[in-house]
Amino acid sequence: MTVALLLFILLSRAAVAFRCAAPTRQGVAFASKLASSSGDTSDVTVSVRASELDDSLGLTPEERAVVNVHRVCSKSVVYVTSVLKPMGGSISERSRQPLARGREEDDEERRRRQKLPRGMALGSGSGFVVDSAGYIVTNYHVIQRAYEANMAIIQYDTFWNGLASNTTKRIKDSPIGGDSKMMDNFQSIINGTVSAISGRDTLLNETSSSDSLPAQVYVRFGTDGDGDAIGGLASYRQCDIVDVVKELDVAVLKISDPPPSLKPLTYGSSSDLLVGQSLLAIGNPFGLDRTITAGLVSALGRSVTGVAGNEIKNCIQTDAAINPGNSGGPLLTLNGKVVGVNTMIVTTSGSSAGIGFAVPGDYVKERTDLIVELDKERQLRLVKRKGRGWLGVEVATSSLEESLRKRLAGSNTSNADGIGAGAFVMAVAANSPLIHNQDGTQDTGVINAASLVNGSVEIGDRIIMVGGKDISNGKEFANEMKKKVDGEQITLTVENVEGDKRVVYVALGSIPL
Repeated sequence: MTVALLLFILLSRAAVAFRCAAPTRQGVAFASKLASSSGDTSDVTVSVRASELDDSLGLTPEERAVVNVHRVCSKSVVYVTSVLKPMGGSISERSRQPLARGREEDDEERRRRQKLPRGMALGSGSGFVVDSAGYIVTNYHVIQRAYEANMAIIQYDTFWNGLASNTTKRIKDSPIGGDSKMMDNFQSIINGTVSAISGRDTLLNETSSSDSLPAQVYVRFGTDGDGDAIGGLASYRQCDIVDVVKELDVAVLKISDPPPSLKPLTYGSSSDLLVGQSLLAIGNPFGLDRTITAGLVSALGRSVTGVAGNEIKNCIQTDAAINPGNSGGPLLTLNGKVVGVNTMIVTTSGSSAGIGFAVPGDYVKERTDLIVELDKERQLRLVKRKGRGWLGVEVATSSLEESLRKRLAGSNTSNADGIGAGAFVMAVAANSPLIHNQDGTQDTGVINAASLVNGSVEIGDRIIMVGGKDISNGKEFANEMKKKVDGEQITLTVENVEGDKRVVYVALGSIPL
């Protein structure tokens, strides 16, 4: 009862926030779709199958680009939804009501709607695959209510566990603590009392060990142009919330049992976008799978207020139609590269008015790549396998690299080719395997060039070779390091600003979690 009351209060507050996010007058609305929204897709048909497209259709080059992006990229876009599980019930297929026109659902509709999760719907939106292991990026506000409900239970349980533990410790430190039989009796009484007050036993009995949290997140892949499920993935698949980045309105999910056919989307550079450039948005507005809309970069460098109340800078403004349900979907270039994550609109009606905003892909990629990498490392350690090796250096981004190369080349433009090749070292972590104290221990934090005495790699150096492989830039360095494992011994060929080269030998460490 206590748990149910806690969740009711929490979700009631969240519901108010979501209602405020979709005003009837002009305002900013998040492009996620609350569960109360409904959209019937049963009458949507495709007039031309993808297999029938050929030169006789007379498509322009831009139209062909759009068709190709939809064919390839929409398969990696998912519908994201979350539910609060019914107390005393398990997740099973939901009984469906007849459609508004009173028409019975046919077999095809039942097949497409199979395995819908039961429970109180908390919200929905879009997302896209970023890793073949089943990792998905979406907006934080799409799964916010589920995340907050689960965190409330975790914090609630942690509080009562801490209370029981502290009480037991105090008794052990008291004069009666030496009597083991009496201590066992006290321990049993304390645990029983805490469980009864907190309702933990009821909560655990109402949920299985595999999904013990009250709110669950699911994703569903859409159907292709012929109405067939993409790779047989039309049913809902349960996801874990790996982590969230509230300040960017971004969340990373992981499919609990990922299929082998997942194809991740790739990122482009959002910093290279130009006003007037064509863009495409793919998502699930009003539950309509794999909807693609086209538009332009209306403006760059916009600042918007995210769900955390902070300012998200350098957002992309676009006139591509973004509606409720589009939140978390990718904003793509005509070559199918992700340059943003659609997040909100300015509207007078709650639907698209031609002013939408996306979080820059460069920001999203940097934060979510790290989340995915750390989660993979945790999984490897759980099964006691060696994880990815860690060097503890930060290298320059592609945009900064170009500036550094030009500065290094100076006025010698005739010989500029090849000058400054390699990954520019920008920072070295003090707990990097490259740097040890005299007693063999390691510091923590990040150090600057001045504090590197006899350091093997210094800030300003360029790593031009890993093992026997030449390194042209930071991206190549990162890709090469992904192949290395914890404990592996490697050689680095390093060049300083004067052009002097040296070889560094190092045994890679494990990624700090």
